[in-house]
Amino acid sequence: MSQILIAGATGLVGQALIRQLGPEHQLTLLCRQPGEAAPNRHWLPVNFERLDEVALPNAVDMAFCCLGTTRKDAGSDEAFRRVDHDYVLAFAALARRHGCRRLLVISSLGANPGSPALYPRTKGEMEQALLAQAWQRLVILRPAMLLGHRQPPRRSEQIVQAIYPWIKPLLQGPLRRWRAIEASQVAHAMTVLADQAQGVEIVQNERLLTL
Repeated sequence: MSQILIAGATGLVGQALIRQLGPEHQLTLLCRQPGEAAPNRHWLPVNFERLDEVALPNAVDMAFCCLGTTRKDAGSDEAFRRVDHDYVLAFAALARRHGCRRLLVISSLGANPGSPALYPRTKGEMEQALLAQAWQRLVILRPAMLLGHRQPPRRSEQIVQAIYPWIKPLLQGPLRRWRAIEASQVAHAMTVLADQAQGVEIVQNERLLTL
């Protein structure tokens, strides 16, 4: 039975991911509040500000990071960066301390450390920090707008999902890369990519849509 560590399991992609990982995997799920119980799920309440103090019950074979927020939900630039940059790196360090050498992380389409905009710049800087580390297998996924039923819902996502069927036919050629993707499809891509060959991959939205 493989030991898998997951952060962000109560989020849109995280929930889909734990549903897709079968009983042959033992899941340790870092959380603020425990989610739905299952025989192979160990919900571990943690303070994400103090992940360096966390001791896990088992060694880790593979880690999935589904952490992410928005500037609006976070409340400030600093709080947003803390979640989408600092917590991600702290999670990676925790996994490494417990023997993990395979990490999959959700970033975002357009991630760019040189961007003047907060969101893509933060994602890009997070990616750079992980790429500088020595992972046997590192997969960075760059999805576009996520589709799914988030709780609590985000108003902006509700609006986009309502009008997306009319927008989608226009996203052809170079614009195809911006097509929205179901959260369940991103989760499925993570499970597929996790078991592939060693090495580093940055997987763009267009490829995620085909997996």
